[in-house]
Amino acid sequence: MTLLLLLPGLISLILVMRGRIETAFLSLYLPCLLLLPEDYLFRIPHLPAFSAADYALLPLGVVGFSRLIRGGTFALMDLLVVLYTASIGLSEILHATVLNDGIFSAIVAVVTILLPYVTGRQLIEPDLRFATIRRFVILVLLDFAPGLYEWRMGQSLYGMFGVRVLGLTTISESVQQRNGHGRMAGSIFSNSEGAGIVFAMTFCLNAWLIYLRRVKTHVDLGMTLTTLEKYHVAELILLTGLWMTQARGPLIALAAAYLILQIPRFKRTRLMTFVVAVLLVWGYVETKAYFDSYTNVTDLTTITEQQSSAMYRRIMNEVYAPIAEVGGWTGWGVLEIPQVEGMKSCDNHYLLVHLAWGRLAYILFLLIVWENIRVLLVRSWQFKAAQDRALVFSMLAAMAVLWFTLLTVYMGGQLPQISFLLIGWIQSMVPGMAATPSGQQIAENSNKKFTFRRVLA
Repeated sequence: MTLLLLLPGLISLILVMRGRIETAFLSLYLPCLLLLPEDYLFRIPHLPAFSAADYALLPLGVVGFSRLIRGGTFALMDLLVVLYTASIGLSEILHATVLNDGIFSAIVAVVTILLPYVTGRQLIEPDLRFATIRRFVILVLLDFAPGLYEWRMGQSLYGMFGVRVLGLTTISESVQQRNGHGRMAGSIFSNSEGAGIVFAMTFCLNAWLIYLRRVKTHVDLGMTLTTLEKYHVAELILLTGLWMTQARGPLIALAAAYLILQIPRFKRTRLMTFVVAVLLVWGYVETKAYFDSYTNVTDLTTITEQQSSAMYRRIMNEVYAPIAEVGGWTGWGVLEIPQVEGMKSCDNHYLLVHLAWGRLAYILFLLIVWENIRVLLVRSWQFKAAQDRALVFSMLAAMAVLWFTLLTVYMGGQLPQISFLLIGWIQSMVPGMAATPSGQQIAENSNKKFTFRRVLA
């Protein structure tokens, strides 16, 4: 039955070969990415195991690469992402106990980092801008229903289907419990922290749709979404979903992102950007001081589960920092990281990058973060239309959620694809209309057809 997971890849290939790239992206890849767990895996012999979203992405990634190379216009971020992906592959190949494992890890890095990046870089701006955000928001809203079942029953519908019908061993029927409830949407996005990040980022992207509706632009949200936005149901669902994940990191990050979302309300956006930046730095310092005191516990018999989790992260950062330095420029390899004091997870993606892939990948990752923020700030100053600036600050808020929360969780599940899809999209953002022609007109746009004949010729 797991052979069914290969079907999105075959359909995507057919659509791309027929020139219906936008249909493959909006109606196949995004639903697979946001509605199916990354743990739904199918392995073709002699290749790594991939998810349905991975298979659907492959033809789109080829299109993105072809357009990027033929366009001949490259940016600093292109180089950083390529080098970052290559550094991961190099580290895995050098340090894997079994060479094939290292090669497979390198291939996975290309599929989950580089391909989403070039897809976002080439396939969205400007025509699919509105359609992509609308589809993204709708799909994440749909995740609320199965997530609510997880929160109430402590079991995963996806896990039960995967185990009992598909015969998978990569997903569990149960979900992590906290405060007497299951943690929402953990099975969809591999862990509840990842689900919290996705709900919070979607809240930020949805802010742009709210802005478009508020200024009464000629955009068609669709009857259902228009009704949801009119009565603020979409925002409430996203906030409730975030709360039900019981993940503190994304909640705190969204509070910071909310300040960023207020910047377009002011005429002097540069000044307000500076003010918000100062507030965020002050908030980070105060939050760090609070958690230092929160985890400074002398009587271990009185600590709560939340304190225990926070203490684990503090000790983990202290213990693994010197080990990361010992790993040198290429790290230990993700499968060869030494376990210290029984710590089986590294809940800090920045530290994990340093540990697993070394100083080189760590520096490149920090440069990616910096360049991503820098490009968004520059776009916010360059774009003149209010709708374009509103989109930029929605994107900046979404990425702030990601970069802040990665201090407390690793980038697992679908997060690498979502993150680098947005990073590539941001890199290609240009001033443009908020709305596009009808989705059917876009999908059938014969002037922008792409077939594999042009690649293989």
